[in-house]
Formats: sequence, C-alpha cells, structure tokens
Amino acid sequence: MQPERVAQFIDLLFQYIDVVPADEFYPAIERADDAIGDTDPDDVLYLACAIACDGAIWSDDSDFDEQDPVETYSTSDVIDSFETH
Repeated sequence: MQPERVAQFIDLLFQYIDVVPADEFYPAIERADDAIGDTDPDDVLYLACAIACDGAIWSDDSDFDEQDPVETYSTSDVIDSFETH
C-alpha cells in the first residue's frame, strides 16, 4: 500500500479504537494476572484494560476462556449478534 493509504487506514481504524492510558488499567493488572497470567502472561494487559474499562474482550484466543472477570466473545459470537438484531 502507498504510505498515504496506510495513513488513511490507520485514521479510519482509530475512529473505532480507544487508547487506554496505562495509569487507568495499571490498578487492574494484579487481578488480570491472577485470572490469566498462568495461562498466557501475554494476555494480562489486554485483560487488565477490559477490567478497568468494565468492558469485554473480542478474541478467538481460547486462553481468554480460562478467565472470569470479563465476558469474552469470539468472532462467530459477534457475527451471530448482528444476525439476531
């Protein structure tokens, strides 16, 4: 892709992404680590963000099925939700 097209794509993508400052999710890291750290330490920060934002996780990574603090949705769950509304 041309650099201009990449920049347009990134701008479009960030219309749908909220950046969570570290100081907002830092307090949730210990809880997230307790919930998923033994399963996949790389997922701790993602879970901490979801906990701190009182959100959910959209992922096809089955490691998130091992945690309880937030709801997890697979791509098929998300697609199904559009079909039923």
